[in-house]
Formats: sequence, structure tokens, C-alpha cells
Amino acid sequence: MSFEILKQLDERVKAVIERTEQLRQENARLTEQVEEGRRRLEEVSAQLRQALEQCRQQEAERQEVKGRIEKLLARFDGLDLA
Repeated sequence: MSFEILKQLDERVKAVIERTEQLRQENARLTEQVEEGRRRLEEVSAQLRQALEQCRQQEAERQEVKGRIEKLLARFDGLDLA
């Protein structure tokens, strides 16, 4: 009877060891995926910051051009072309 109990215990220990190894491998894989996700997020964030800065610059340029056009139009309005 005790031999059978030891055999069952041995099988359970082997199963626990095997499952532990599977979980370690899965954990390593998931950790790698998380790190890759973080790297990609950092890249996308940097690209987004760059795009926002370009957008701000273009908006400033657009406002400058608009102001110049308005000044030119005001000058034309002030001219007596008759």
C-alpha cells in the first residue's frame, strides 16, 4: 500500500514540476510580449509627439500666412482704384 502511495506522490510531483516549467515558459513568453508592446508604444508615442509638433508648426505658419493675406487685402481696400 505504501509503495502505491509513493508512486502516486511521485507522479503528482512530476506533474507539478512539469506544470511549473510550462508556466515559467509561458511567463517568459508573456514578459517578452509585454516588453515588445512597451517598445512599440514608446515608438508610437514618439511619432505622435512629432506629428503634433509638426501640426502646431503648420498651424502657426497658416496663421502667419492668413495674417499677411489679411494685411494685403486691407491695403487693397484702402487703395482708390477709381
